[in-house]
Order: sequence, then C-alpha cells, then structure tokens
Amino acid sequence: MMEKIVCMGDSLTDGYGIVPAYRWSDLLASALNIEVINSGISGDTTTGMLARFQNMVIAHAPSQVIIMGGTNDLSLNLPDVQILANILAMTRYARFHNIGSIIGIPTPFFTEDKSNLNSVFLNPGDLKNRIHTFRNKLMRFAQEEGLPFIDFACKLKKDCFLDDGLHPNISGHRLMMENAYEVVQEVFATSRITSNK
Repeated sequence: MMEKIVCMGDSLTDGYGIVPAYRWSDLLASALNIEVINSGISGDTTTGMLARFQNMVIAHAPSQVIIMGGTNDLSLNLPDVQILANILAMTRYARFHNIGSIIGIPTPFFTEDKSNLNSVFLNPGDLKNRIHTFRNKLMRFAQEEGLPFIDFACKLKKDCFLDDGLHPNISGHRLMMENAYEVVQEVFATSRITSNK
C-alpha cells in the first residue's frame, strides 16, 4: 500500500506566518517522497479537529495521521482532560478506519510578552506553564495508549520562533520536520515488518 499521511492540527501544523512550501508537513512530504496532506487550521481547538476529522482525515484514507492539537484549548483555559478526551476520540476514530495515529507533542511557548499575541490568551506566564504541563501529560497519554509520538520541541530554541514566541519560523519548521521524519520512518519500518509476518 502506498503510504500517505494526513497532518491534523492547528496553526502549528497549518504553518502560521510561513509560506506553505516551508511548513514542516510539506518538507516531510519531500523528505519521504510521499503524499502528506496538511489539514491544519489556525486557531482550531481539539473539539474543532474532532468535528472535521471525517472530512479532513478519514476521507483521504491515509495510512497514518499525525494529530497535534491543544495549544488553542489551553489558551482558552479549557481543561486538560477535555483535550486528551478529544485526542483519544480521534485516535479511536482513526483505528476504526485502519489508520495509524502518531501523536504530535506541541512546541513550547517562548515569550512573556503579551503585546505580540494577536489573540485572547491566558496570562503568558500561565499559558507557558500550562503548555509545559500538557506536553508531559500528552507524552504519558501516548505511552499509555501504545502510540508513537513526535516531540516537535526537540532541538527548537527561542530563535526558532516568530516574534510572538508561539509559532515556529522557517528554521523551526525545518527542525520540526526532522523530528517528524525520524518517528515516521520508524513507524513505516515497523508497519512493513508487521505486514510481512
């Protein structure tokens, strides 16, 4: 079966402030030489992602979906348990349709300066702490569910972000692609071994 990936997410996937060709998903498509569909919508929450999962993931019949969300939920002060429940529902929905799920761990928040944000966020310090806590919870969730995960923060520093400190710049997206590439290659290799048994 020809491998195909759908990337479901928010602005971290949609590539806020980035030309599409330089988004991590598009770079991943080039690196893997496969079709990678970007289903990220800036500003979306995990509730919105779940609502459009049928039309923007299942309908494409991918072999894998990379699910990364939660940052906007956190900015709206929604509870972690609700975010994790939405992500769990998406993974179950995918499994029902024989689609593998890879959990994307969102990037951190690198600023204390609220003036650079174009949305109604929590106090920046509170948002930074909530994202940090949620990232750890999401990694544990993936491990407990036996799901592969991509820590998109790996190797990213403050200068890998736009001025708002929240959205990665071109160099940030390049590193995000490298993080994704390692995990996806391993997932594909494992699935090939399993299918050949």
